Amino acid sequence: MPTIEAKTIQVPKSYMTPCDSDLLITNHPVSAPGVTAILIVTLNRPKKYNAMTVPMIEGLLMVLQQIDVDSRVKCVVLTGAGKAFCSGIDLNLDATAGKQMPVADLRDIGGRLALAMYNCRKTIIVAYNGLSVGIGMTSTLAAGIRIASSKSVFGFPFSRIGLTMESASSFFLPRMVGHSNATYLLTTGKTYHADSKVLDGIFAEVLAEPEDVLPRALELACEITKEVSLMAAYLNRQLIWRGAGTAEEAHLVDSPILFDMFGGRDHLESKRAFFKKEKPKFIDEVENDAPRAYPWWTEL
Repeated sequence: MPTIEAKTIQVPKSYMTPCDSDLLITNHPVSAPGVTAILIVTLNRPKKYNAMTVPMIEGLLMVLQQIDVDSRVKCVVLTGAGKAFCSGIDLNLDATAGKQMPVADLRDIGGRLALAMYNCRKTIIVAYNGLSVGIGMTSTLAAGIRIASSKSVFGFPFSRIGLTMESASSFFLPRMVGHSNATYLLTTGKTYHADSKVLDGIFAEVLAEPEDVLPRALELACEITKEVSLMAAYLNRQLIWRGAGTAEEAHLVDSPILFDMFGGRDHLESKRAFFKKEKPKFIDEVENDAPRAYPWWTEL
């Protein structure tokens, strides 16, 4: 079995941040001490419709790296304060310096955020409490689950501001909505309600009211932390996103993963709990219990 290098990232005693932080992190329940299985991360610039700044993104990158290796945390709910989830990148950001850098060295910060979500071994649920456009949409396509309200609008306005796609969304978006809808969204640059056909495939659930979104996300997070094998959920996400190009190749990738999972502690625990009519207690972690064929892809 290939060894999985232990990460040297230091996890904090608490993730909670001051209530006036642009990136507000709270426990769930809020009054619980220490670190809870579910963390709520809130974009907290409501007067600016939660436009993202570089420090906010860097804060998100750090907390996602910490959560990824912190066995105390099982699920993250990402939401926004006020009436919007995120109005995109803060327009005061000056990104023109990139024109002076070597092309091979350029990495957009939204892409780094999307990849941090993509690679995170914990489930990230995005609770869109309102409007989301630009980086608020593109970076969160990499999350595990997205929930929105039919009254909220979403868009990819790049063609209307003279920009191209970012946050690795050229990978995620067409795989979710199809190439025809993706090119339509990118060409028009308009916003559309969550239940619009052109956005079909992005949201796992579309609720009636914006205020229902966060409670539903937390309900789902509680279910995941109590009833789901976190390692199995993570590996299944990776099998979907990092799947093979043909059915035959998929068979060759899936099979060794599956056979090791059959002998894994979480599967055996699920069988024990089933016959005992009890709730299973899943404990497998990627660092120590991953199938021998993991990872089956080559990192760039």
